[in-house]
Amino acid sequence: MEYASGNIFIREMKFEKAGDIVEGHTHNFDHTTYVAHGSVKIESLNEDGSVKQTVIKRAVDGHNWVLIKADVCHRLTALEDNSMGHCIYSHRNPQAEIIEAYDGWMEGYC
Repeated sequence: MEYASGNIFIREMKFEKAGDIVEGHTHNFDHTTYVAHGSVKIESLNEDGSVKQTVIKRAVDGHNWVLIKADVCHRLTALEDNSMGHCIYSHRNPQAEIIEAYDGWMEGYC
């Protein structure tokens, strides 16, 4: 599920089972990942796919977000059943520049 909320975009990630994974990927912009329910392991990856750094975020702990920098390959893994996270970022144009309103250009969000 994806939402436009004012001048930001929110992408929801639902993990049905512990161990469910959002495979390694990159974005050409910084974004925040916020864990709303359960717990998620967030890994930054080296070019060969090996793990560079790991952080675990649990909704119940507070401070349950992490900034993922542009062009950092990252993978998310649920540590509990029914975990949920959100990626939160500014609207973008085809040049990855911040814009004030969603213009329907989905490739800016992948």
